[in-house]
Amino acid sequence: MGLRNRFKVGLGGSRKLGGSSSGDFSSASSGSNSSPTPRQAKLIAKFMEQNNGNGSTKSPMGNHFHKMSSKQQLRAYSFLKKNMAAQGQLMSSSDFLNSNHDEDNKEEKQERMIEVLEANVQRLTEKCEALESQNILVAVQQLDFLARSIAWVLTIAVLYMYWRCTGWGLEHYLHLSERIQEQLRNYLDYAPSVSSFLTIDRQARLGSLLFGMAQMVFLAIPYLYNRKTHGSMKRRFEVFSIAFILIGRIKLCRWRESTFVQNEASASGTNNNGNSTIPRFGESCTENGIWEANYEISARFLYLSILRLRGLWTKTAQYMSSRADFVPVAYIRELSKLQDQTQSTPWSQISRLLPATLLERLEHIEETPIASASIGQVHIAYLKNSNGNRGQKVVVKVQHPHARTLMMDDFWSLNVLCRIIGWMEPDYAFMEILMREWATEARKELDFSYEAENMLEANAELRTLLPTSTDVVYTAPASSNSDSEDESSDTKRTPFQVVVPTPMKGLSNRDVLVMDFCEGCRVDDFAQIEEWGLSRSAIMDGISQSFAHFMYCCTIFNGDPHPGNILVRPGTEQSDKDGFTLILLDWGLAKRLPKQKRIAFCQMVYAAATFDYGLLLDSYKTVGLKMKREDAGQSMEDMRFFLRDMAPREETRKRIKKKIKADKQRFKNNNEKVPMESKAYPGEFFFFIRVNELLHGLGGRYSINLGYLDALKPYAERGLRTSSFYDLAALAPPSKSAKAVNTILQTKLDKLLAKMSREQTLVGGQVCVLDKGGSTEANAVEGNLGGLRSHIPMTRNSVILGYSCTKAITSTLAHLMVQERFLGYDEPICKRVWPDFCPSADPPKNLATELGLSEEEAQKRWQWKRQITLRHLLNHTSGLWSSLPAKLTIKKMVSCEDTFASYAYNPDKPHETLLPTSEPGEKSQYHYLSFGWLVAGTLCGAYALKKNRDSVSFKEIYQDLLEPKLSQRTKDSGFYPMGGHGSHIPAKTDTSDFRVSNMIQRRREAAVMGNDNNGEQNPMTKVLEDFKGKEFLLDPRIWNSQDVLNANVPAAGGRFSAEGLASFFHDLSHGNILQSDVLISILANDSKATTVGNELQGVTRIANDISATNTHLSFGYQRIRTDRDDANKFSCLGHAGVGGSIGFWHVKSGLCVSIMLNKSDGDLEVTKQILTLIADHYRI
Repeated sequence: MGLRNRFKVGLGGSRKLGGSSSGDFSSASSGSNSSPTPRQAKLIAKFMEQNNGNGSTKSPMGNHFHKMSSKQQLRAYSFLKKNMAAQGQLMSSSDFLNSNHDEDNKEEKQERMIEVLEANVQRLTEKCEALESQNILVAVQQLDFLARSIAWVLTIAVLYMYWRCTGWGLEHYLHLSERIQEQLRNYLDYAPSVSSFLTIDRQARLGSLLFGMAQMVFLAIPYLYNRKTHGSMKRRFEVFSIAFILIGRIKLCRWRESTFVQNEASASGTNNNGNSTIPRFGESCTENGIWEANYEISARFLYLSILRLRGLWTKTAQYMSSRADFVPVAYIRELSKLQDQTQSTPWSQISRLLPATLLERLEHIEETPIASASIGQVHIAYLKNSNGNRGQKVVVKVQHPHARTLMMDDFWSLNVLCRIIGWMEPDYAFMEILMREWATEARKELDFSYEAENMLEANAELRTLLPTSTDVVYTAPASSNSDSEDESSDTKRTPFQVVVPTPMKGLSNRDVLVMDFCEGCRVDDFAQIEEWGLSRSAIMDGISQSFAHFMYCCTIFNGDPHPGNILVRPGTEQSDKDGFTLILLDWGLAKRLPKQKRIAFCQMVYAAATFDYGLLLDSYKTVGLKMKREDAGQSMEDMRFFLRDMAPREETRKRIKKKIKADKQRFKNNNEKVPMESKAYPGEFFFFIRVNELLHGLGGRYSINLGYLDALKPYAERGLRTSSFYDLAALAPPSKSAKAVNTILQTKLDKLLAKMSREQTLVGGQVCVLDKGGSTEANAVEGNLGGLRSHIPMTRNSVILGYSCTKAITSTLAHLMVQERFLGYDEPICKRVWPDFCPSADPPKNLATELGLSEEEAQKRWQWKRQITLRHLLNHTSGLWSSLPAKLTIKKMVSCEDTFASYAYNPDKPHETLLPTSEPGEKSQYHYLSFGWLVAGTLCGAYALKKNRDSVSFKEIYQDLLEPKLSQRTKDSGFYPMGGHGSHIPAKTDTSDFRVSNMIQRRREAAVMGNDNNGEQNPMTKVLEDFKGKEFLLDPRIWNSQDVLNANVPAAGGRFSAEGLASFFHDLSHGNILQSDVLISILANDSKATTVGNELQGVTRIANDISATNTHLSFGYQRIRTDRDDANKFSCLGHAGVGGSIGFWHVKSGLCVSIMLNKSDGDLEVTKQILTLIADHYRI
């Protein structure tokens, strides 16, 4: 500790010690209201002048002293005087004042005072350090003695009980004593000479002696067992004793915290008036002080215990010491010594393990190991060259003789402990699954031949990243990872290489591993790294990329990335002066993942990086992780926090504490202890967690800011794209080449789509035009399937999410049911077909209170709901335009029936009742999602009523009534209005704009971190409020998830090819579905211009008239006009969806047109240009 720091330590303690002292400075410590006397002020002024009068700082202590107020300076001197004057080591104030009479020598005397003060501070600091060390070490020794004593007492007690039980069993169960006496009598009957010698008394003694010897034999069994297993019995008791002591200390700290920690004002030395006071010693206990004192003692105690226990607990210490982002500094400092400097095995024992074939090849081997870890130790050696002289430098890794026994015994103890925890707390039963997974892989680590195989496989996988020895990988630009040491650096990217040592299988066996020697220092040897001039940010970025490559793109990855297993050296094979090389050691604990699990981890990372809710939930399903409750936003928050950006240690610890606090409150509110199902916890998830947490811990030690997800994302994406899971083109049915009748139009469309694809305004799209007779005028296709399938070309029979194009099919089914007299357009749906929709004439008594409405408002809106008819629903005038179920989850949305049931009144959940916001028929407000569920609920009720059934699914109605009326061409081309995709390959819904998901999720994460704010207001604010708790619906990629892919969402979930949708409108226009009089009534219906919701739609007009901005709705369809239509006339009937997909029937010409696009946030000009081209070609 430097002198300045020591002075700060000394002065810092003055506020705690307080007290008064004699002399001219006695008032300095009497309280905050004291002020220096004139003589004291003069002395201080001289002191200040000496140190700063000419801008000089002759002593570091004086410089720090100058920064203090006059009162603090007086307290400082009082502190030194009180603590050291009694020992004769501090010059008294009177001596100093008496020696200050000669003004000519004032500078010399002031210098003398400074030197005395500095010497006193140094002595006091040394004494305080010695006292602190003594107190800590004594406490550690006491704890260690207590743990060992408990273990010995328990061991002796168990042995004693064993001896007593053995004696009782031999005596009362086996009747061994009686049998011995009987055998003696039988023997004496045949040996009269001995009988005369062995009197009855001697016979009894001999019997007792033989019985005692038998007991000793049984007692020797546990002794021999413990000797063979390196004292496993006592060791197990010691493990549990240590755990008990550490847990007890934590409990005591919590008690101290609640009992002794003062309020903030008291701890800071402020009285009720806000004035500064000097608290007495022991009065300023703080939460941090109590816990830090506990950490200092417990960390040393744990280090001492693990150093003695070795085995699995050394690995536990390595893991804890690698979590610098979370584990207290004291534990990091102490336990990091166990990463490669544990107790080594003597050479005399090691030499016996070396095979003869290796000894013959060795020219020399160092007897002193360069490192020793939990399983083995490492020696430097040299092989003989062809001339028998010293040749290649190698590393010989030899397993500790006790390693296998201790590790297996520790796993047994750990498994028992996990079973006890799982029995006591069923929510934590997953711990046994994780420990079983760890034990399975750790057993393989005890076989060095297995590690050699891992290293060979890792080297082969490394060639997919670095094909040749001169290839390099580049880190992210320095400016993207803010680092204090790199603030002035530019955006230069640093090259690096990765090396895995090559094993020599011919010289290795189960207990010995020989590999080539790799130069480098540990990645946490910061002094050496700084001497080489390497960037910490670049190294951490390189480490993250290296492990990401193995974990997400390869068949094997290293499951133990603690600092002792990673080396670094400057330069690469390409350049000795530029970049760096990483060496990845210790491949014993390597993990091979099944393909499906690896894909799941890729999905998790990529979803977290891109805020893709659907992909994240897919990853849980793929890996086999089951959550107790579905909450896409919460799952995203948890995963993004787990893969959070790296930050300096203190900042990260604050984040973790806040997150833990928020999670505890959430679990308490939900009456849960863990968010997932314990029995459905995949064991492979353990290594995914372990590797990422260890890397975060290393990042904490580096004290840098690093975009961790930015480093992982490219590798996760590569792992997904190269997997057959996302390469399903081979499963698609062959695309039929539709012969275009109108070659001119086909050529125009091909050229236009190709141009858009080159300009990247089009991801993937299909355009189909059918003439009045149903012949294909044109059928163009361009682009790719989008998203993670962007490498697969779009085909004519690929199906694309149509969004609100689905409403046209739902509306057609409604008209068909009216035509078949299931219900009427104008009967209130609550009267007959859907009674639960609004079951009573008046609202329930408690409804107004539950909804936070006045009685008058609740009565009015309840009556509005009772007036709603099918006509209102089809014309979007019901007043329920923005209503969504209160607890809409993906699982619920998948089921159309579960979702529309939420619009009915539920007496058990009155607070979730949905009421109109306007009187039915008053105004048209676009029902973006509620349209489908309201219509589906009405139709299901009508169908069940007529068929005399209790319930029916919406899909059943479609299959019974509408599907049989469709042409075979429609069904074969790709037409799935109820969701799913059949034998057709579904295109991915693509988006380049994650702003909504990003904004929502970051706001949520900021709230957890205590940085919540309302953010900027924008036109979508009202929509965001309506979607609160269901924000995932605003992310179009949610429709790519496996569950939603098959969801029946009547307003937005249909998937179509352009040919399939155009063919549907051809069926509709020719009266194949609805009778002509129904079609005429639909076309004659007055269209309603919507006032809300237009921003959620795609292109709804072909006209260039910019005033025609409103969507015009007519009986569930959209009316579309062209430039050549008369004013206020609409010649087209169809529907458009988000992103520009559209399908319609041009009534006058009989043309049926469909455009399907898979980019949900695409430029609507894409659709407008296509429609304008078609309209100009036909002059419609």
